[in-house]
Amino acid sequence: MWSGLSSQQQELLSSGKPLVIEESVSGNAWPRYTVYMLVKASSAQSAAVFWDCELDPKYVPDCLSVHLLGSPQPWIREAEYTLKMPMMLPNEVYVSRNEIHSEEIPGVYEISWNVLRASYIKGSTGNLRIEPFGNGSDQEQRSLLRYSNLVIPGSSIAGLLKSMARSEVIQSVKALSNQIEQERISDPQLLDHQLHEMMRVIKSIPKGK
Repeated sequence: MWSGLSSQQQELLSSGKPLVIEESVSGNAWPRYTVYMLVKASSAQSAAVFWDCELDPKYVPDCLSVHLLGSPQPWIREAEYTLKMPMMLPNEVYVSRNEIHSEEIPGVYEISWNVLRASYIKGSTGNLRIEPFGNGSDQEQRSLLRYSNLVIPGSSIAGLLKSMARSEVIQSVKALSNQIEQERISDPQLLDHQLHEMMRVIKSIPKGK
């Protein structure tokens, strides 16, 4: 992913800031938001924290709760999320199917999601791709995250929230980055557990899936 970015974009990421790209999508009122960010952790560690969706209420802005509903396959999780809404609106409750994909390239991880039903939107699809970055030692490992999400608004209220969507995506990626780096420093036991669980799931994925 790094080589596909311009020198200006690479410089922005190297300074510790997120790179945000908006892409207009034909027939959809909201753009697709893609956020890149460098994280001070290995690609496996970064993916493991994100895959642990039950931890989201601890660090994701406005996420009140996450309840696992089922797992059709070990590498697929369906969960119900409750988010706090602005302007005294009722909470957003949605169900998302999250899937982790087998590694085509060693050290590269990808997790995709698809919202099955929600209160305010018709749907949402996206993915997180994580690649190793640089050649640092174990203590200096870094990874490059690319978080991409497209929301299909469904109601007039959802339309009013368009202006907030960009900020929420950026804040969520920053929060994920902070959580990964914080666990690596202050809670390595939790990080090791998350890593073990993710690797167990990945080993169960049929080849080519």
